[in-house]
Amino acid sequence: MFETFDEVLAADSQIITHKNGTAIALVSLSKIEEMEQEIELHKNLAIGYAQAMRGEGISTKDLKNRMKEKEKKLRAKYG
Repeated sequence: MFETFDEVLAADSQIITHKNGTAIALVSLSKIEEMEQEIELHKNLAIGYAQAMRGEGISTKDLKNRMKEKEKKLRAKYG
């Protein structure tokens, strides 16, 4: 098993097939966390795209202005 774990850490995953034909994948925790972050990013992109298609949201220019104002307030508050 130790060698299999090393292979999983060295590569992205290791496929193990049970004698009944069922396959499982061993994946490192860091790879799972990376995939979860990608899933969250894609969800957010899909939400943003849907909002844009409905005409919701704000323009890039307005967003930049809001961010600048927020930065000014934070700098005034925290220095």
